Amino acid sequence: MIEELKKTFNTFNNKFSVWDIQQNQRAENFKKFVEIGFPTKKLEDWKFSNFNQIISNNLKNLNIDLEEWWDMKTKLPELNKKKIKFNDYLKEFEHNKVVFTNGFFNHSSFEYEKNLNAESLWHEDLQSAFNDRKMILVDKEKNPLSLLNNAFFTDGLYLNIKKGFQLNKPLVIYNVFDSSKITNFFNQKLIVDIEENAKIDIFIYTINISKSAIFFNTYNNFVIHRNGLLKLFNFNDLKKKDLNYNFNDIKIKNNGVLENFIFSNSSDYSKNEINCSLDQEHSSAFVNGAVLNTDTQNHEIKTRIEHLDEKTKSYQKIKAVVNKSSKAIFQGKIYVDAKAQKTNGYQLSKAILLDKESEFDSKPELEIYADDVKCSHGSTSGKLDDDAIFYLMSRGLSQTDAKKLLIKGFLVDVVETITNKKIKQFFLNKLDKEINEFK
Repeated sequence: MIEELKKTFNTFNNKFSVWDIQQNQRAENFKKFVEIGFPTKKLEDWKFSNFNQIISNNLKNLNIDLEEWWDMKTKLPELNKKKIKFNDYLKEFEHNKVVFTNGFFNHSSFEYEKNLNAESLWHEDLQSAFNDRKMILVDKEKNPLSLLNNAFFTDGLYLNIKKGFQLNKPLVIYNVFDSSKITNFFNQKLIVDIEENAKIDIFIYTINISKSAIFFNTYNNFVIHRNGLLKLFNFNDLKKKDLNYNFNDIKIKNNGVLENFIFSNSSDYSKNEINCSLDQEHSSAFVNGAVLNTDTQNHEIKTRIEHLDEKTKSYQKIKAVVNKSSKAIFQGKIYVDAKAQKTNGYQLSKAILLDKESEFDSKPELEIYADDVKCSHGSTSGKLDDDAIFYLMSRGLSQTDAKKLLIKGFLVDVVETITNKKIKQFFLNKLDKEINEFK
């Protein structure tokens, strides 16, 4: 598979890199990726999943149709006029939107922001941002999939929320895949800068409406400045053999707040990785997630929360339900610098295993160098409570309905942490739908 990428890379790099520094950076990142290869269990951060084996089982090759990609890039104005042949926009809540088709910016609409101008919000496709601003690619030497993203990314979004601006409605970023049978490999970047006192809710929705399996590899960079607020939601509607790796690098300044919720239940393989640094006093991060896996799925949430200054706070709660030989993984680390006195860090992961073949792997970690802190972590896993099932059956429920009610009660706890009421209701409805389909 890597050999096929080698044959494609030079042509791709020549076409998609418009200035020498960017071309050299892509080449350096690809060289480092080739040296490491796709992740295996030999890498500590991937100790529970052999991604090299997973991608080989799901995709025979990573195919790139450069002519198709080049058409997507050069015919962007035409695509904007045609918009997108996609009718499955979220109807549960009003929202602004930015739409990507097969990894490329298609169009945007901020219809609910009547006073929008360059002094309140600035956005552009990432190709233009990188070319005009001569942005530098981030080099993550220890992360092979981030190296691969740096080498092969084609487009994405640069978004700047200006000082004091607050959006009236959430922004939904649609990643819609309806690709040819040839291309199955996509790389994207999001760069979001939230200035002082600015606030935004971002809902990232990824959907594959094609019949072909895809590998979607993303790298996102968020900066939350003083008193800024980001509510970030991740939701996928992908196919059985699809693969998704999502890396979020988040920096939070004085009194800034992150609220991140992940609902992970589609695609064969999914890994959401969050690297969040609380850089200044009173910054906070709240990371919550629900994993609902069935039919040999392998989903992981991995976090690293770094407390780098005094009086910072983090809260993490991840819950998973796994069935039919599926696997759920949580790796969570809280790091507290010697300077970060009066830190408050909390982390909890819980799982319910519905059969003997399913698996939950948890690796909670605390690394603390300050002495005036409150930090804790915990992890539990087990089966449904037989006594609770018996009690519900004695009240007239069938065994199946009793199990579904207990599963819902277990997972709804993390959904309730969402502070946007309309989006909370969306996930509650989605949870109901997925649990009702359990057999």
